[in-house]
Amino acid sequence: MGWEILNGNKEGNEQGEWTYVRARGESSIDYGIVNEEAWEEIERFEVGEKMPVIMLIVVVIIVICFYFSFDSRKYPPGPWNLPLIGYLYKLDKKTPNLDLMQLAQKYGPIYTIKLGLTNTVVIAEAKLLKKVLLKDQVLARPPLLTFQMMFGEKGLTCCWPLHMWKNQRKFVADFLRTVGATKTATNKSTLEQLIRKSAENFVQDIHSRGDRTLLDPSEAVGNYVSTIVHTLLLGTSFSRDENTQIDLSSNIDDVSKMTFCSRLNFLPFAQFLPQYRKMKNVFKQTMEKIRHTQEKFVNTGVSNFSKNNTSLIDTFLTEMARNGSDEIYNAEQLKQLLFDLFAASTETTVHSIRWLLLYLARYQEVQSKVRRELLQVLQGKPPDTGDLAKLGYMKATIAEIARIRTLVPLGFPRYATEDFCVDNMTIKKDSLIIPLLWAIHMDPKVWEKLEEFSPDRFLDGEGKFCKHESLVPFQAGKRMCVGKHLANMMMFQFVATVLQKVKIECCGSDPVDFSYECGLSLLPKPQKLVFVKI
Repeated sequence: MGWEILNGNKEGNEQGEWTYVRARGESSIDYGIVNEEAWEEIERFEVGEKMPVIMLIVVVIIVICFYFSFDSRKYPPGPWNLPLIGYLYKLDKKTPNLDLMQLAQKYGPIYTIKLGLTNTVVIAEAKLLKKVLLKDQVLARPPLLTFQMMFGEKGLTCCWPLHMWKNQRKFVADFLRTVGATKTATNKSTLEQLIRKSAENFVQDIHSRGDRTLLDPSEAVGNYVSTIVHTLLLGTSFSRDENTQIDLSSNIDDVSKMTFCSRLNFLPFAQFLPQYRKMKNVFKQTMEKIRHTQEKFVNTGVSNFSKNNTSLIDTFLTEMARNGSDEIYNAEQLKQLLFDLFAASTETTVHSIRWLLLYLARYQEVQSKVRRELLQVLQGKPPDTGDLAKLGYMKATIAEIARIRTLVPLGFPRYATEDFCVDNMTIKKDSLIIPLLWAIHMDPKVWEKLEEFSPDRFLDGEGKFCKHESLVPFQAGKRMCVGKHLANMMMFQFVATVLQKVKIECCGSDPVDFSYECGLSLLPKPQKLVFVKI
């Protein structure tokens, strides 16, 4: 008996035994009264008739969901993230480098996390990092709030669009080559004299305080580096009014601490909360102080302009005069370019030297070996870059400082403008890319006794310096640090000049504090050392 229900409800009579139903039988529409048993048969037949349709709908839904959720591409692994805030809740704002390194030890040399709503790929292996940073898809900088406030899209650090960055990088590279601050430069004598003179002024400053001087060297080191950079950029050195240099360096350090790790970058709603709104205002006010100081420097440089001068500002103004004020060569670009170069050159080199002094004070045997090598090779004469190849142990000491206290522990982030693949894994468009240099330089699979300060790890059996492929303090790729050679020259001249005339010691029985603050740079804690005249 086949039935198709047309309408009707199961309504019993007074005894609840009968049901009226309007239904179609095998050949006609029947009206009638059916008993309970007949009704159940009708219901079973109805469900059975509809089951194929129901199953088809379910299968279609499953297929659609599977189609949109399935992706054959392989993505870097990573931990579970909370909605909206991602993995931020587990990152220590003071030492994010350590937390990210722990994740690398768990998930491997490339992994994914969410920083707020930002998809973030962390790379913790040198070989893999070089592959990624060579790709054109990662030439951009991420659109982070503090980056926009500090760098914008002018200058060099975060310069965009691509054609403008290429033009300005070439401009800066050509300038550095002209003044002798590149590896291939032919005339380095003038720059070497400038750097050596600044190092000698540092020594004279120390000696003028007595045969045995207790002081925090931060200000003196800052003055040494800033004088060199200021002369290259503007053609004039700082006056003896060091407060300008000290205030500028201090302000740059302050914004550095807030620039990358701030929640303002990753939580769009954070800037409307009282705590973060205050932080944003402090950041903005500090940047205004920096801009004001830079404005004075630029005005001085413009007033002293001469086509015969070789400073960066004179070279830039010459281009402006040649091309007219256009998209690239204009006043706003000049101001940001000067800020970028000054901040990048001074901050990293100053803190590298401060770390060097702390480690030499703590490890007296290393300091003694460097000094003996200097006396043997230089024999009392002023150092120049031609001597560097003969100073293997000194080069190894500088390399070990760059490893054990990585100056830019989280690297300088990149931004994926397109999907791309590396080692069979896909990195999505709009991903933030963190070159985790700290983990690369503290990888137990690469470095033996990694917590020890040991320059010997960079020497071969004959005592000659050997480059290590996993030492990447300046990153890699097309956007690697353009001032790498200048930084190395300043470090070399400082060590070679100072250690011949000054011995560095700890302050009494107080141990050296190797703790730090992690911002864009790794900042050592202020502390005093003893400088002994030799």
